[in-house]
Amino acid sequence: MSPPKGDPTHRTPQKLATNEAQKLADRLLSRGVSKLLDDQPELQRDMRMAAWVIRALLSKIDRAAAICSDAARHLRDLTIEVGRG
Repeated sequence: MSPPKGDPTHRTPQKLATNEAQKLADRLLSRGVSKLLDDQPELQRDMRMAAWVIRALLSKIDRAAAICSDAARHLRDLTIEVGRG
């Protein structure tokens, strides 16, 4: 059974580019340290944590992409030495 169309919990997935995810993390961190939310420390903590998680994931993805890129280059440049036997 699918949720009704007006249901706010039913959303179409969105795609974020790396720079958009970084900007989202920046906004979350800014709101997490904002004095405007001092009366909601749990919300501030959650926003800071979400920002740190996004940044950590982006960092790990970037490192994995670099490793994959290096491996792909090595595979493209692969040479096989065939000896006479």
